[in-house]
Amino acid sequence: MIQIYDSQNTDFDRNGDETLFPEECKVSAELNGTWVLNMTHPIDDEGRWKYIEEEAVIAVPTFMGKKQLFRIDRVSTVDPADSEITAVAYPIFWDSGDDQFLTDSRPTDKNGQEALNIMLTGSKYSAESNITRTSTAYFERRNMMDALNGEDSPTFIQRWGGEILYDNYKVIVNERVGGDYGAEVRYRKNMDGIQCEISMENVVTRIVPVAYNGYTIGGNSGYVDSANIDKYAKVYTKEIRFENVKIEEDAQEDDEENGAILCKSQEEMDQALTTRCEEQFSAGIDLPEVSIKVSVIDLENTEEYKDFSDLVKISLGDTVKCYNTKLDITTEARCIGMVWDCIRDTVDSVTLGDYQTNFIKQMTSTIERIASVFRNNGTLMADKISGVLDAMQTQLKCQQSVAKRMTVRAVLFEDLDENSPLYGAMAMGTQGLEISKTRTADGRGWDWTTAITASGIIASTIVAGILSDKTGRNWWNLETGDIQMSGRFQQYASNGVKSMDIFDNKINLYAWDDDGNYVGSLRSFLTTDKKRKGIELMGDAGDQVRLSVKRSDTATEEGRSVFIGENGYTGLFTVDGKGNAEEWLSRKHGGPVWIRNMPNGDFLAGGVRIGVESGLITSIPSNSVANGTFEVISGLSWANGGITSVDWVKVNVSNGAIKSWSTRTQNF
Repeated sequence: MIQIYDSQNTDFDRNGDETLFPEECKVSAELNGTWVLNMTHPIDDEGRWKYIEEEAVIAVPTFMGKKQLFRIDRVSTVDPADSEITAVAYPIFWDSGDDQFLTDSRPTDKNGQEALNIMLTGSKYSAESNITRTSTAYFERRNMMDALNGEDSPTFIQRWGGEILYDNYKVIVNERVGGDYGAEVRYRKNMDGIQCEISMENVVTRIVPVAYNGYTIGGNSGYVDSANIDKYAKVYTKEIRFENVKIEEDAQEDDEENGAILCKSQEEMDQALTTRCEEQFSAGIDLPEVSIKVSVIDLENTEEYKDFSDLVKISLGDTVKCYNTKLDITTEARCIGMVWDCIRDTVDSVTLGDYQTNFIKQMTSTIERIASVFRNNGTLMADKISGVLDAMQTQLKCQQSVAKRMTVRAVLFEDLDENSPLYGAMAMGTQGLEISKTRTADGRGWDWTTAITASGIIASTIVAGILSDKTGRNWWNLETGDIQMSGRFQQYASNGVKSMDIFDNKINLYAWDDDGNYVGSLRSFLTTDKKRKGIELMGDAGDQVRLSVKRSDTATEEGRSVFIGENGYTGLFTVDGKGNAEEWLSRKHGGPVWIRNMPNGDFLAGGVRIGVESGLITSIPSNSVANGTFEVISGLSWANGGITSVDWVKVNVSNGAIKSWSTRTQNF
């Protein structure tokens, strides 16, 4: 049943405002592409067609379920003479392209499900994903559909990958949609109801394998043939290099850990290369690329229908085995597109082939990605670097796919006319590229100043905008000077001795002009009770911590300390900026506090000699001060001419100082 809901009616659990009886209603869906519903409805006497208007919602059965919602985007204009009305609608999840705006959504180190949940926070939409790998993306001022799989970068699909299905208000993004349920078709060229394209461009039925350092299979042939070699009109031969297959004497230190195959003899080399070739054949390198578009409806009443009957059971993304009756070969293809007849609730047509990204669209968006790497203030948005790298990789892969093999292994381009604006040379080949603008002193060759190889770049000058790692965590913007680093940074003085080490939350400093030993650090800290944070300047045991002020009377870096701290001593100083310093407060551990310009020594007070250090009395002769316990009256109470109570204070005195006291009251 096909129903329609008024644009203001959102109660989709109930029946719609009207039931439609269209002449045609089909949903076309492409894997990770466009889903669209096209409907043609008669101008009926009951007036059902009047409900078909922009923003209304159509509920139809599709391969995703019996009731899938599509929002009408546009409707044809109806003239009095017209007998039908047409409408175009899109999955209702596509509404998120307008009403789910991501002002600043930043899924960081999240898997697919977590990232989609963050992107859809606070909305009426939901998501489902089985993508377990984690990634990061910043979506700033993007609508949901653009952030999911649009042309601007980054998108969810770029960062997390996956394939998309729409199920009403839910989007499903899994590693792969569909499955292999045993569907099989049998085909040949020039069948009615079938559009078939078979490409032999990348077929290889004979591999000439070459190992590291040019080793090949021994004997006269030097090649490995596919079991399908006799099924084609000609032999498709290709040389394939297996650089991780090596003779033992060519092995490097970490080859085995990196999965290299090390051979002790020519026999082992032959076996290893043969195995690698057979792996290529098992992967399908000897099979043509097949694209088949089948109109299941057109075949329904034909003899050939039995060869395609499995297609009525497949869905988007499913794998189908395609058997070519002429070549007697079977290839695997996926359902990358389908048309669903919503009236008959069945498959109308399917497209089988290899799912491929639209290269032109991806390259167009590369320019936008590069432009969006910087914020408005010129600083780098590191999370966007990976998108730029993805685009570059795509360009290079495209270039590689169209490159033509040459019989030469190196080419030299040169202009020997010193007066020419093109004077210089470039040599390029399988091992790298060299560039020069000057000849050697004897004039017999070129002084190669720039080189690019698989191991790296050598150049006297490199002009660049941004240097970055592939993750975007470490980068250097050479135009603005901004640097972001993760991991560890170590600095060595000109004498080769380590002077600085920056990692985690601290900066360690070393005796660069001596033995390079650790002397102290500047770091952040968390108190033991974990309630406060702070900054700590710490010297090593046996070394000092100083705070100094540069002298104003010299151009050197010489200064004078206003604070010195070490194990056993702390001191504060005043300085005059000319190299003079005066200690004004200090203390040795366990000793008295010394304060500048305070009295020190022995003084007479009331005929008694007392000791003073830094203004504090430190000693009084014991024979001149009171010692013992004394009790004195501290208060009296009386009434009617007589004393009623007496308050007493008992005082304990040692060397003239009150150590303790107590009180009592005596009543009469």
